[in-house]
Amino acid sequence: MYRCVNSSKCISKHRLCDGMNDCDYKDDEQCSSVNDSCSKYELKNLFKCTTRDLCIHWTSIENGWCDCGYNEYGFCEDEELNIHYIKKHISFPIICDGFTELIPVIIDGRNETDETECEYWQCNNTYTRCNGFWNCLNGADEVDCDQSPILKCPLHHHICVSPDTYQFMCLPLTQANDGNIDCLGATDEPQLCRSNNHELSNVNFHCTTGEYEHCTSYVSVCFNRQCTYKDYDKICDNTLNNNNYCTIRNDKYITVRSDIANFFCKRPIDFDKSPYIYFSLDRINNSIEQITKKNTKIINSSITQQSVIQHQQHCHRGLVVRVWLDYEENLTTETCLCPSSYYGDMCQYQNQRISLTLQFQAYSDSRRTLFAVVVSLIDDSDERLIHSHQQFSYLYVRDCKVKFNMYLLYSTRPKDQKKHYSIHIDIYEKVSLAYRRSFFIALQFPFLPVHRVAVQLNIPRTTDDVERCSNQPCVHGQCIKYSDNPKGITFCQCYQGWSGRYCTIPHNCTCSSDSLCIGILANNRSLCVCPMNKWGSRCLLRSTICHSNQNITCYNGGQCMPTDEHVVSNKKFKCICQKGFTGDRCEIADNKIILSFHRDIILSDSFLVHFIQVIDNAPPTNGSTFKMISINQKTMIIHWSYPFHIAFIQLFNKNYYLITIQKKYHQSTTLVREIQPSDRCPHLNEVLNETIVKFHLLRRIKYYHLPCQGHSPQLSCFYDDNHFCLCNNYGQQRVANCFEFNCIKKFDCFGQSNCENGAQCLQDRSTCPQTSACVCLTCFYGRRCQFSSNGFGLSLDAILGYHIQPHIAIGHQTFVVKLSLVLTIIMTVVGLINSALLMITMNNNQSRKSGCGIYLISTSITSLFTMIMFALKFSILIIAQMTYSINHLFLQIQCTSIDFLLRIGLNMDQWLSACIAIERTVIAIKGISFDKKKSKQIAKYIILILLILNISTTIHDPIHRHLIDDDNDDDNEKRIWCIVTYSSSFQTFNTVVNIFHFLTPSIINLISGLIIIKITSRQRQVVRPHQSYQNVLHQQFQIHIHLLITPIVFVMLAIPRLIISLISRCMKSINDSWLFLIGYFISFIPSMLTFVIFVLPSKSYKQDFMKTYQRHKNAIQARLHLVS
Repeated sequence: MYRCVNSSKCISKHRLCDGMNDCDYKDDEQCSSVNDSCSKYELKNLFKCTTRDLCIHWTSIENGWCDCGYNEYGFCEDEELNIHYIKKHISFPIICDGFTELIPVIIDGRNETDETECEYWQCNNTYTRCNGFWNCLNGADEVDCDQSPILKCPLHHHICVSPDTYQFMCLPLTQANDGNIDCLGATDEPQLCRSNNHELSNVNFHCTTGEYEHCTSYVSVCFNRQCTYKDYDKICDNTLNNNNYCTIRNDKYITVRSDIANFFCKRPIDFDKSPYIYFSLDRINNSIEQITKKNTKIINSSITQQSVIQHQQHCHRGLVVRVWLDYEENLTTETCLCPSSYYGDMCQYQNQRISLTLQFQAYSDSRRTLFAVVVSLIDDSDERLIHSHQQFSYLYVRDCKVKFNMYLLYSTRPKDQKKHYSIHIDIYEKVSLAYRRSFFIALQFPFLPVHRVAVQLNIPRTTDDVERCSNQPCVHGQCIKYSDNPKGITFCQCYQGWSGRYCTIPHNCTCSSDSLCIGILANNRSLCVCPMNKWGSRCLLRSTICHSNQNITCYNGGQCMPTDEHVVSNKKFKCICQKGFTGDRCEIADNKIILSFHRDIILSDSFLVHFIQVIDNAPPTNGSTFKMISINQKTMIIHWSYPFHIAFIQLFNKNYYLITIQKKYHQSTTLVREIQPSDRCPHLNEVLNETIVKFHLLRRIKYYHLPCQGHSPQLSCFYDDNHFCLCNNYGQQRVANCFEFNCIKKFDCFGQSNCENGAQCLQDRSTCPQTSACVCLTCFYGRRCQFSSNGFGLSLDAILGYHIQPHIAIGHQTFVVKLSLVLTIIMTVVGLINSALLMITMNNNQSRKSGCGIYLISTSITSLFTMIMFALKFSILIIAQMTYSINHLFLQIQCTSIDFLLRIGLNMDQWLSACIAIERTVIAIKGISFDKKKSKQIAKYIILILLILNISTTIHDPIHRHLIDDDNDDDNEKRIWCIVTYSSSFQTFNTVVNIFHFLTPSIINLISGLIIIKITSRQRQVVRPHQSYQNVLHQQFQIHIHLLITPIVFVMLAIPRLIISLISRCMKSINDSWLFLIGYFISFIPSMLTFVIFVLPSKSYKQDFMKTYQRHKNAIQARLHLVS
């Protein structure tokens, strides 16, 4: 809001500088005093002038009046936006072309333009050759260009008219621009009539009038006699008395005019030169764009927008239909078929209606999903009456540019002014009929008889959960929040057979059994959503076009989808092509590039491939694709379905390598290429000296030919922050040819990013992209950058998941998968044996009389539990990634539970070992006064407390865990991942908690062991006073060495994972997984060694084990009747 001066009145910021006085003191229109509002309010409807301190409204731009004022060069920035951009934009093709296009820029105290410092620039180049203009002052760029010359001349000669004989002659190139006028009109001395500033000249004929030399036009010479010539008849055609006859291009005038007249008429003036030149490869015809007008679909309700021959005017915009009342008596009458926007017996009245235009966008996970879209006009009554509706299908690959136009009518005529109307849109997946989301469009101006609405909607991702609510009393339905609604408006989605605002009105659904019944219309008919291949108001009609003959409809494995019956179209089906094919019927094979790299090139785990398409009279288009480099992959295959002329690779260490340059695009080709170190495109810093690199771009770009000439022929390309340059041969020299390319640009898929953790989203093209990929930040990886190797976020899914190859037997999996399987089996078997032996030991009543026994029996249980969970986790991961056959609900449950239970099991093992150490320390301190019964009772409480502590400090893990569906557009793989995503604060908390659970028990074990040794040493010193304390301490250390083994082993096993997580570099790709896999497996070793650590070093426990073992052995032998 803007507050008026000396007033309490506030007006909308959008009303500033709009030409209307809204404030009493008119300060809202004194734009020079409110010019900071351009930046203060960040208004898109205000334009900030650069010529003076002023803001103007967008309606004042290009309105025929210069509001910003003219600058010193005569340009008005608000009236000539394109020219103003061209005059300030530094473009490589216009540099040093002999014409000053850019407004001078003061650089180091000098006025610099595109035509200063051109010593290292070749004026005869790709962009100037044979363009009709003498860009070189001697015309070297135009010699030998005329394929049908008037006069046959030797090479490197110009054709001109002799000022003496008025006949055509051949002029050597050396005599052009030599300061002497050799040709009539000084056509050999173009600098005489060329402007020295940015304003191009509109005259090109030099002559004298008396003693005065001046430039004029050929027409003025002939018809205004502005020059002094003795014989005008030899120069001009006096038979043609028309001042504009040079501009007339018909054959009549060209035939009648003399050769000299045609010669001078054909000469272009500088003013006709195009103000902007686009990048080109040898000025070839690269235009392959086929512009079509297929981007609008019309719903049947507005079908009358097509041109129709009107036989009778009395039907106005309707169709005249002759109806036979009696065929025998030839009795007929005429009636009118009216479009939905009109009614009446002659279609003379307009219907009150809503004219709606919809356009949809879909995220990458939904680009090949067919949606059913239902648009309804509803009111706010308890019946929630559906006045009218439109239904159509949406498929991104088919309809990404389509605007759906439709009319929505009110059920009564006129509409009920007491009701409030709105538009409700439901979106379902056509194949599964799964509900995706709903949208709400409010009608802001309900008083309008014809309400025009145009919106663009983003279809939510598959991972976006439907937002439930509780503020609506939905009796037979569920409360749902509308998508992308900042006001949080909700509605009741009724169960089948119910309708109304709160789902309280029953109705009989008449839709087919395999369809959805989503409401009741004003005429009491059911509103049905049909499945694939069925249609009709009740979904009772079947479409057979896709089942008649699949080979005829779609080729190369393409999926056939019938065309929406609600849309006017001349196509009966649409083919969804598999990877590698395009075309209406998937009949066109994509371009395929098979790449390999020289062994000296250091590769990252992924790279980008940029494809540049050169277009005539338009800037080049840039499409990009992302390629992961799998483990041990030697060659990479890139499919590209769009035309291109240049292709190059971008590695993520800022290295670029040129793949190919093709002047003419060839469809469906295969290119096999090994990238060599010589194909590398260095940065400008590497090929130009530091002084030139620091120049302003306007000065620096004029030296861009030097790298190609100084590093010839090895250098094929180079780049700076804004350009990508190719080195090629032109004439006898090696020259640069540059196009604009932002190498530091960040990609977000134009707001449609599906990537996570701050990753960049890369699309194959800017409009209607078919594929997209995520470029991950450091320490994140995965196709959506969903995995993090920072801190303790590492899990088995993240480390091993991408190594598991889908639909491949275990014997043919990668080495790391097979090794992990073997280690898991070994560790699980050893862990089970360890737990069994520990339970056998604790099966003795004597062993469980103190707290230590309780802790040990608990340790055996937690170790057994941990190893079972570990084996289950590995098994589910292997099966899920190899087969995709596990139930999604089961995967969701295991995702939130198994990793959580594993953490609790591992932590409990370490804490229980610490409790055993503390118990032993207390025994050493109290000696014979130690109360075993009380210790046993306390141990039970401590175990319960530890369990609560572990659960409470790790409960955030299952809360933040979720499944994601990972669809790869590049290789059609579909994976399901269990990931954990923390905010920065929770990440810090999680790290602190894990460090606490790792280190604290180990420190307790170590300190307890040292205390026990010290206390027992003092006790022995009292008993044996003749021995030195050092000797006693040494003896006790040897006796109780096992008390130190436990904490030392735990610390040693904890350190690797701590180092990996906190000190070592993070896991940047799946190729770095070995170190992390070792750390992950090491963390389970303590659960396998509890018997070795606690039982074997202790004589009493060892004896208990042997006794229990012998007892069980004897019992087993007795049962088998093997007692001797």
